Amino acid sequence: MNPNEPILTPHELLAYRRRAGTLQDFPPPVTVVFAPQKSLAGYVLKKYSTKRVKGFLGEFYLLKKFNGRIALSTGFGIGAPVVAGLTDEFAALGVRQFVLVGMAGGLQENLSAGDLLLSTGAIRGEGVTRHYLPPDETVETSDSIRGRVAEVLSSQNLPFSSGLTWTTDAPFRELRRDVLAYQARGVLAVEMEAAGMLGVAKPCGLSAFAAFSVADLLSGGVWRMADDLRRSRSKLGILFDAVCEALK
Repeated sequence: MNPNEPILTPHELLAYRRRAGTLQDFPPPVTVVFAPQKSLAGYVLKKYSTKRVKGFLGEFYLLKKFNGRIALSTGFGIGAPVVAGLTDEFAALGVRQFVLVGMAGGLQENLSAGDLLLSTGAIRGEGVTRHYLPPDETVETSDSIRGRVAEVLSSQNLPFSSGLTWTTDAPFRELRRDVLAYQARGVLAVEMEAAGMLGVAKPCGLSAFAAFSVADLLSGGVWRMADDLRRSRSKLGILFDAVCEALK
């Protein structure tokens, strides 16, 4: 046995679930959209007719409007490690594209709650990507998917910003010196999942992209939460619809 090989692979785990009867056979979707926020999941399940497939952490739904080519993964919690693990499983299932639609903390002075952000890549401030990628500061998103989503938003006269985001595992250790340094570099926002998804998709040769609605603000090294998150939450639905339109 090769000592450098993992003991458990996602293919083996999926095969075990099938043998145990906890995962049914079904044509895999082309695209999985991760939705960490419950408000977005509620929006999607209310607007779209879906078919639930059991056997994965959280909840997994195929969208009937797109003949099961687009799926929603939600209810799994938050953080890069859990999204990375799910990305690995879905890649083994046969999924070819991944999109994360979530909330983020704005780092730039010109951002406000509900502003839309399209990530060009994520700073690897979490711990999971070192297990998948060689050392580097960032991991990039798909230019193709980002461009297609940008076209949809532009066609609807919806403004957005594009740039790097910063993925962290530790929201209570976003040090002021780091926030100010990233702000000075033009990094748009801090979030908790993008690098995990991107870092798994890249070595698999798969496309991945992340988009965000601003919720709280950290510019100037001071934390402010919006008094009303309804605008931020509604923009998550707009992003999800734009992703579906771009990738249908």
